[in-house]
Amino acid sequence: MSVQNGFLAVLTQGAAYGSQLQNEFLARAAHRRQLNAGQVYSTLDRMTDQGLIEPAGATEDGLPLHALTEEGEAQARAWLSTGPRDTEPDWDEMQDQVLIAASIAGSDPAAIVADYRAAYAERIRALTHDADSRALLAANRAAELGANAAIEWLDEVAAALSAHPEVLLQPRSPERPRRGRRPAAESA
Repeated sequence: MSVQNGFLAVLTQGAAYGSQLQNEFLARAAHRRQLNAGQVYSTLDRMTDQGLIEPAGATEDGLPLHALTEEGEAQARAWLSTGPRDTEPDWDEMQDQVLIAASIAGSDPAAIVADYRAAYAERIRALTHDADSRALLAANRAAELGANAAIEWLDEVAAALSAHPEVLLQPRSPERPRRGRRPAAESA
């Protein structure tokens, strides 16, 4: 879901085409090495089917642009201001959400960091205080160490945001990716 939500977040800055979304996502979520084109376009198709995005014309050279619907805007704004709703957050999703939110004006990365920190603290509490959980000591210790590492990273991000909140903000790149999926040719 973080790719879909990341695309929605980038689209809060205006309409974009597939390769542009891919490049913006990767620039903002720098821990990711790649995002394949198949994933990009299947995600865009799914978002259209879900009513989150809609066609918004085309570039001068025919690349289809996508824009947020009202529902997509609402989902993007929620993702840009609230962290996980469970006590077992995913590490990669956390990084995507925190880093992308920190890069987009109008988001609330501090609230997201606080929500993730609370979720990981609750995870640690559950792992260290639940008698049933202690039965799987090695696995629980690994989960506890991972949660502690997440909290340490979140604390560093919180400190950076507090000291220099504008440093991570990124306007959309003016550089245009060379590729993009062209609309299918209509059959005669």
